[in-house]
Amino acid sequence: MNPIKIIIDKATWNRKEHFEHFNAFDDPFFGVTVHVDCTNTYYYAKEKGLSFSLLILHRIITAAIKIEELRYRIEGNNVVCYDSLVPEATVGRADHTFYFASFDYDADEDVFVQRAKAEMDRMQHTTGLNKNGAFHSNAIHYSTVPWFTFTDMKHPTNMNSGDSVPKISTGRFFYDGERLMIPVSITCHHGLMDGYHISQFLEILEL
Repeated sequence: MNPIKIIIDKATWNRKEHFEHFNAFDDPFFGVTVHVDCTNTYYYAKEKGLSFSLLILHRIITAAIKIEELRYRIEGNNVVCYDSLVPEATVGRADHTFYFASFDYDADEDVFVQRAKAEMDRMQHTTGLNKNGAFHSNAIHYSTVPWFTFTDMKHPTNMNSGDSVPKISTGRFFYDGERLMIPVSITCHHGLMDGYHISQFLEILEL
């Protein structure tokens, strides 16, 4: 299904000056890293025999869709708002290379996980980045770093690309007493949103 988008009227937009200010920066992205309790998701995945990492991805995208600012994108001279999001992820192969994957979002997490797992299995015997298989305008870029936990994350950025896609990453979970915590890094275009909008996302993120 093709996504629907509306053009934001910048003349009446309450972020007009904020957007113009930060969009003129060489690097207009800002980011935060927080530790999120993922205990329930971990044990639910084990009980149901589901992929923990794909379940995390589904719950992240489900929360992100509910935050309007995470659906804003810069397209040419326009700021647009999409009605949906496509999860695009880096997925590792057995030879320690990775490829770009695009997954069809489904509100049913079981359906999403099964379809995403099938796509990952299909791509395991390919080579290269699969650059033609991803890159949707309404994407959320996601990556997982399962080998270690972290307290910060820096993403490579093409300063001349006009990129405005939010980037969300997770690391290796760790124990905090009886709770399992996972680092979640969120990097966004500061012309489109602030820390307040990230706090809204984190408030409704159910891991």
